Amino acid sequence: MTQFDRKLTPAEFKFVEHKLYNYPTNKQIVEDYERERENIILATPHREKAMPANLGVGKPIETAIILLDRLEQKVVTETFWIRAIEDVMSRLSDEDKQLVELKYFDAYLTNAGVARKLHISERDFYNRRSKLVHMFAKRFAII
Repeated sequence: MTQFDRKLTPAEFKFVEHKLYNYPTNKQIVEDYERERENIILATPHREKAMPANLGVGKPIETAIILLDRLEQKVVTETFWIRAIEDVMSRLSDEDKQLVELKYFDAYLTNAGVARKLHISERDFYNRRSKLVHMFAKRFAII
């Protein structure tokens, strides 16, 4: 990577890291959405054409539509971040992918632990992490 366009602010850096840390969870949310959507649709009573619209207690069809809309909004938002992360990951070297996976996706090692696992110095770890976060920030359209 050549010269950075500009340095990320601490808040921007933390935001990018937050999206990376939450990637596995958000990916699972998106995958679960389709199952949840089907369950909501199957559990919603369907009105017969000849039945009046306001029979029964509450409005289960409208409630299901609102619930589906909320789920859909969450999925659309998270899908953007998931695709952006996967796009950058597809262009990384194996070493950089491993750093991202150990630091953010697995998230059980300290920074020093990730450096040891990768057989690099802590200074190299911090330099590579900064470069990688900057790449994700560019793809997220933060810079």
